[in-house]
Amino acid sequence: MRIPSDIVDKIYQTIDVVEVIREYVHLQKSGKDFKACCPFHNERTPSFYVSPAKGIYKCFGCGKGGDSVNFIMEIEGVSYGEALKQLAEKYKIALPEEAYQKPTDTEMQEQNEKDSLLIALNYAKTFFHEQLLYTDDGKAIGLSYFKERGFNEKTIQKFDLGYSSAEWDAFLRNATRKGYQAEILEKAGLVIQKEGKQEYYDRFRERVIFPIHNVSGRVIAFGGRTLKKDKSIAKYINSPETPIYNKSKILYGLFQSKKAILNADECLLVEGYADVVSLHQAGIENVVASSGTSLTHEQVRLIRRFTNKITMLYDGDKAGLNAALRGLDIILEEGLSVNIVWLPENEDPDSYVQKNGTNAMLAYIKENAQDFIKFKTNFLLKDTQNDPFKRGEAIREVVSSIIKIPDVINRNIFYKECSVLFGIEESVLISEGNKLLLKDQKKTADKNIVDELFTENKDALLDKKAVEYNALYYQEQENIRLLLSYANYPIAEDKVFGHYLLDEIQEINFETPIFQEILNIFKENLSQGNLIDSSYFLRQDSDVIKNTVIDLISEKYEISNRWEEEDVVTRKKDERLNHVAYTHIMRLKWRVVQKMMEDNKKVLQRSDNEEDIEKALQIHVILKNTEKEIAEVLGNVIR
Repeated sequence: MRIPSDIVDKIYQTIDVVEVIREYVHLQKSGKDFKACCPFHNERTPSFYVSPAKGIYKCFGCGKGGDSVNFIMEIEGVSYGEALKQLAEKYKIALPEEAYQKPTDTEMQEQNEKDSLLIALNYAKTFFHEQLLYTDDGKAIGLSYFKERGFNEKTIQKFDLGYSSAEWDAFLRNATRKGYQAEILEKAGLVIQKEGKQEYYDRFRERVIFPIHNVSGRVIAFGGRTLKKDKSIAKYINSPETPIYNKSKILYGLFQSKKAILNADECLLVEGYADVVSLHQAGIENVVASSGTSLTHEQVRLIRRFTNKITMLYDGDKAGLNAALRGLDIILEEGLSVNIVWLPENEDPDSYVQKNGTNAMLAYIKENAQDFIKFKTNFLLKDTQNDPFKRGEAIREVVSSIIKIPDVINRNIFYKECSVLFGIEESVLISEGNKLLLKDQKKTADKNIVDELFTENKDALLDKKAVEYNALYYQEQENIRLLLSYANYPIAEDKVFGHYLLDEIQEINFETPIFQEILNIFKENLSQGNLIDSSYFLRQDSDVIKNTVIDLISEKYEISNRWEEEDVVTRKKDERLNHVAYTHIMRLKWRVVQKMMEDNKKVLQRSDNEEDIEKALQIHVILKNTEKEIAEVLGNVIR
């Protein structure tokens, strides 16, 4: 993908980091910034911050950070070029024709594997959709089926529904004719290789097609439903897992539903593709499905980006009931509130809304939603009235769900409710819950001990801590931070901070390699007449540089006593930047002089040559005098 530099600059100037990230994460205002639970790791207390002023995000839990482009690359698993293209399309920035040209065979081989798979899957989506709408078989079989199910043209377009003919290799022939390699099509799960042969055939044949989109709308997999009555044929087949598709981390319909979920502050969770499509067509759009798999922790965390409330809307049969029970504890463990709606027997959300309409569906949900205590109690105690042992097991089963709730206050509220329902003292239920909690905690503790014993790079982590407590390291860090944050800030009528600082420290070499590298980039650009700032570094290829810069310009820092003991000035914005700049430069020089004195002292101790000793003594006097001069300026006491 070839995007000219002027278009890249326009994309960077146009994009709004809050607007971009808000499509994936439920952001809350926090002062001048925004916060949320991090989408990249599991947490219940928000440590993910977005700064619109700086155009960056930073998680203080897992350490990930960057700008809008980095975010798209990270969350979508796409290349830099693909991320730019997505953002250009979002902000309606026209890209030149070459950016859309299909890559040559050589370029296809050079492309990132994930990009190649996404390109192939997008072609497949278009192919299946056109087969549905424009071929005789597609219209006679696939389109007529969808219309029988009550899906209108708008809904078919919204979900990119399609059809694959009965031919063994119709898709394969068309894709290879367009230049797609069979090996890539196989990796994407679109074709299957014949055993022991270099021949392939279509995976999805004679089926209606449900494309599966990721959160940003890219097609990453397919579900195919047979229209045959033959019970020996699987009703649904799905794409296999690929480098871009992990079914346990994907929710069907989330791309189409995420805005509605945010607006409603509730997510309806169903089982099937058709359930999602039917409810959307009925105007109930805050709904997703678990993509043909049992509910997973990763799927619940996806929902938690947009809301903390889930209503499980499952089929009124035994399979639907069991699916609801399996998912309950997972939702509770992730700290979300959950209600369950059990539909009438032999009904699913699709059939119910088709028969009864939108208003009846919404009314049924409202009237029949139960919290997990009532739902589990009604189910488990149904046949236990005359069997005290079974009743005891049922009560213990309900308590085992209560202890999954991470919030202690909410947990105690449910103990109280459970006590009323069962007619058992609250203290007895709490005691039983504590026993189960201790058992779970012991398992966790044992696992953590094993994990700790096998932690890799422990020595490297210790070495890093030792560096971080070095006073010179902190002063280098602070000068680089100020340079990144205020490079173009005026400190006099004819001077900006960046020029001043770089001029003052031009003779100093930093001990910390990454800080010296950043300093060198500043100097190199300045020699060409360009005074860069932090945004320049966010576009660099080096992840180490980008992550370091993000850490330095992010605001959320804990001030430790150690910093005060080392006489390190902590991060504060100050209108008197000229004074602050001068002070920091002097502190850096003082630390550099101290380091030079230490090194010179080692030379003095090791040397037996009188001439070398004399020279070292002279250097010591010069350095000592310099140290005193700087100390007087700073008001430090030389011990």
